Amino acid sequence: MLFPFRLIKVHSTKTITELRNSLFETFDAVAEGQIHHITHKNGRSIAMIPIEKMEQLTDEIDLHKKLAIGYAQALRGEGITTDELKHRLQEKEKELRQKFA
Repeated sequence: MLFPFRLIKVHSTKTITELRNSLFETFDAVAEGQIHHITHKNGRSIAMIPIEKMEQLTDEIDLHKKLAIGYAQALRGEGITTDELKHRLQEKEKELRQKFA
């Protein structure tokens, strides 16, 4: 089974009963980097993923949000040109050199 974000490979699909019977083994497998899909008879399901993977996905989502905001601003004509950015950075550099030189 694949989840949509970056086509994450799920190593195992288990029912909640199977999870109960192999909780420690599943925990160890997830801690080692595996992703497990847990289903319930009522149709709901969850994914057990390592915390590092969750943090990585959260960071990716934040990056995509920022890119979308920037793209929308560019389409509206907001923001500054590359030349203006370079100029501002040069001015800031001069200011900092004078302050800390």
